[in-house]
Amino acid sequence: MFKLLWSFILIIPLSCVSAQSSETSVDLLENTVVYRGELSPSANQKLLSLLKNGENKVEWLSITSKGGEINDGMELGDLVYDYDLKVEVNDYCLSSCANYVFSAANHHRISNHALIGFHGGTTGMEKEITSFIKGLPEEEQESTKQNLEKYMKSAIVRERKFFEKIGVDQQITTLGQSPKYDEFVEKEDFVGWYYSLEGLAALGVSNVDVVNPPWVYQHLSEKTKFFEVKVGGI
Repeated sequence: MFKLLWSFILIIPLSCVSAQSSETSVDLLENTVVYRGELSPSANQKLLSLLKNGENKVEWLSITSKGGEINDGMELGDLVYDYDLKVEVNDYCLSSCANYVFSAANHHRISNHALIGFHGGTTGMEKEITSFIKGLPEEEQESTKQNLEKYMKSAIVRERKFFEKIGVDQQITTLGQSPKYDEFVEKEDFVGWYYSLEGLAALGVSNVDVVNPPWVYQHLSEKTKFFEVKVGGI
């Protein structure tokens, strides 16, 4: 039950956007693994198999994903970091994909309309968790609360260590939850936030090459929008 909550929180609903296949695809094309769909243990395992046993050395991970469960995201991020994979985003990399996969790479390549969209991490989700628990049948609330507390304790520690490992500011997952952005958060069509390339660099995510620059933010749809979060004075 509690894992379903985090899957909900860290997968962004893509209204009016071309639907991904229900099953994540992971394919090797020369030196690039193309990963399309929700982050999942089986897809991550297939990538690991290609890294270890593929005929060609894998240098790039080209990913299109709306996110997934946080531990699956950090598992994929660990692979990106440990194997020094370069990450390519042609369309979108959202939520857990942005938090843990895009952030983990030392080199990136994006299209001039690609969206790296954030939606929260292991911290700052108290309201969502409380609301989720209150929506359950009364007899399930206490056990779910206990399970969630155990799950959260482990996930929070893992996320802190993950960002220390990759050298990225963990606040990248929470800055959009600042009260100054409440006007966007309260609007149903805004589902998360993004940073400028300069903002990403200030948080530790640098070396982002844009194909046919400049990069310009575009809504995924009229019902799936992101607002910009400023970093420091940038």
